[in-house]
Amino acid sequence: MLEVQRRLTALRDTSGNGRPLYERVAYELAEAIRLGELQPGERLPSVRQLATDVGLSVTTVMSVYTLLADSGLVYGEAGRGTFVSETPKGDNNLHAPRAAEHATARQGSAWRRLVLAQTEARLKQSFPSADDVMRGGPDLRLLPLDAIRQAFQDVSSRLQAHDLEYPSTLSIEPQLAHALSGKLLADGLHVDADDMLVASSTQQFLALLAMLLRQRSQDEPVLVAIEEPGYQTAMDTFEVHGLGLVPMRLDQFGATVDGLRAALESGVVAVFLTPRAQSPTGCSWTAERRQALADVLASYPDVWIIEDDHFAEASTSHPGSLYADTRLRDRVVYLRSFSKSIAPDLRLSVAVARPPIRYSLMISKSFTDGWTSRTSQRVLAAVLADPRTENALLHARTEYARRRTAVREAILSMGASQGLDLSIPEVGPDGLHVWVTLPRGCDADRVAEAAAQRGFLLAAGQPFFATPGNQRHLRLNAGAIAPEAAPKVATVIHDAIVSVLGQPTALLTP
Repeated sequence: MLEVQRRLTALRDTSGNGRPLYERVAYELAEAIRLGELQPGERLPSVRQLATDVGLSVTTVMSVYTLLADSGLVYGEAGRGTFVSETPKGDNNLHAPRAAEHATARQGSAWRRLVLAQTEARLKQSFPSADDVMRGGPDLRLLPLDAIRQAFQDVSSRLQAHDLEYPSTLSIEPQLAHALSGKLLADGLHVDADDMLVASSTQQFLALLAMLLRQRSQDEPVLVAIEEPGYQTAMDTFEVHGLGLVPMRLDQFGATVDGLRAALESGVVAVFLTPRAQSPTGCSWTAERRQALADVLASYPDVWIIEDDHFAEASTSHPGSLYADTRLRDRVVYLRSFSKSIAPDLRLSVAVARPPIRYSLMISKSFTDGWTSRTSQRVLAAVLADPRTENALLHARTEYARRRTAVREAILSMGASQGLDLSIPEVGPDGLHVWVTLPRGCDADRVAEAAAQRGFLLAAGQPFFATPGNQRHLRLNAGAIAPEAAPKVATVIHDAIVSVLGQPTALLTP
């Protein structure tokens, strides 16, 4: 093991041709296993011990052991450690090429949306009484309905004929800019109204940005870095417009520094990041992680930075924004939407960007839907200014955090009591979703089918990856599950896993 550790130490000082450090360390350990330098049954150093001995971060070593476990080369035993598998595979499947060679571009397919929509429709038809926790929507009972009703009444009562004509500008409504300025400032964004632009959704902004990136790169391949697992609609939107996806690995604090650096070295022209309540895992930046990401991005001055702050109003965390970093501000597009906190049907999202990106976005928007309803903007402004909204949001923050915690603890407790090797990221309380990694040999599609038979519709995790084939994960909307129902959900997941564990995932047909 000492010779292996010496080689691992040397990896810190090499670039690896764009491969993240954790992949290179995992490959070196996989080679040592394949060549017999590490014997079957041999206990590997603990995460903290190997990190200390080799000079790596604990997060990097955790990623290494996870990758080796996913490849079947090692296994973990609770309370004992990590061991080399008795019958490791001959092909360790860790000969990963540069990230750019893994980039995907399925122009026009939007396969993730199709998979989720078709699966949900099929399961609903087969099991109409099952509770749907597949979707990513908020609990409608936690929306500020009274404030929304009042806002519509107040805005409509003041409407004049000239308010309904074609606008002379695409500028944000002053009332909405004023209502947002304080909220943005609380997250570290000092923003003028001139730097704000309104669209009907974050998806519309992503489509416009994809178009601009294509134009900017002309005939060159266009690669964008995305979190993996990540927001499936963003991935589909980028691919529909011909962009290739370069995945960035996550840990409990969001995109890792190594993952970001590797993506940047592979030649991406933009990075897509979620500062808090990341979908589907729920992870959020710390201030330290935000700073570390900013330091890496500062060395790549031509790369655009897209921040999707989709859960801001319902969040308990305040990690800040890369827009606040003066080194990056001119190329950050900060997106703030309100579907999860105020109401999906208001169809409003705000972008904060400096010229010339904001100007280019505005011109592109003028050739799509033209403008976003000024009346709707005034309604959102009135809702945000209503004191009842903050009370409703405070309740929603508390309730979502309570629900995520209850569901996570119930699933882990059930799994531990029954000896099931499943895991859920140890992230903060924000967001709607819980992300479950299933035991080895357990196919997520079969588990979702079995869970539907038992009363709950869950989403298999495949659509949240850059490429198809990741079948060991489930996503469920914990925000839609009352805490008292968490044990029932955990039991359903446990029984579904047990019912399919070890079953083949495919049959040969003539």
